[in-house]
Amino acid sequence: MNTTIPLLQRPPPRRGAVGADSERIATAIAANPILSKLQPSSKLRLSAGTRVERVGCGEVICHADASAVWSWLVLSGEVKLVKYTTRGATLLIDLVLPNHLLGAVFYRCHPVYPCTAVAMRETEVAAFKTTDLLAELEENPPLQRLVLDELCLKLCRSYEMRGLFLERAPVRIAALLLYLQGKFGPLIPETRETIAELAGTTLETAMRVSSQMARSGILRTGRGRIEIVSLAKLEAWARGEKPGLL
Repeated sequence: MNTTIPLLQRPPPRRGAVGADSERIATAIAANPILSKLQPSSKLRLSAGTRVERVGCGEVICHADASAVWSWLVLSGEVKLVKYTTRGATLLIDLVLPNHLLGAVFYRCHPVYPCTAVAMRETEVAAFKTTDLLAELEENPPLQRLVLDELCLKLCRSYEMRGLFLERAPVRIAALLLYLQGKFGPLIPETRETIAELAGTTLETAMRVSSQMARSGILRTGRGRIEIVSLAKLEAWARGEKPGLL
């Protein structure tokens, strides 16, 4: 598990997208569940104040506890949200995929980023000031409901994760595979190292558990991917119903 805390901080992005970047931003806004509900005039303003930033693999987009001034919309690639312990250990919190928001923190009293965001591969993001979105939020009830839904889902997910980390490794890994199946579908383009980081366990444990799942007809593994072949069996493992687990 990587225990090195990245030191690189990206400078504030330049403002204003032009040409092909503007078209890509507009397409991504239309594909995002929240930004797609902006009024047409607000979409134009947001797009005009946004610029595509190209981020290298391992590069930090934002640091935890930094002032949450900027938000990002992932256009391509993949971003991981991580927390670093005082001992230098890394806890992988979540993955952010294309057409999803990153760093959008809405509370008013000195908002800061809750996690460090690191590009997992070559990634492109559209950067805009969070205040550009907040202005629309105050006058758009449908958008308010969507944001509330999103916040409630994340809150419930955080409660679920706190309980999950009291479970044994096979239950944690099965539950996280179900979560990733919801993100990607049955073919999950992630390594067992990523699964181990998300589950808060060692690579060796993740490899052992995934091998057991493969022998049980739950999944197939390949280079950089995991394919779910029996969702019902995976759900049973996530409930702790694997023989000999309880």
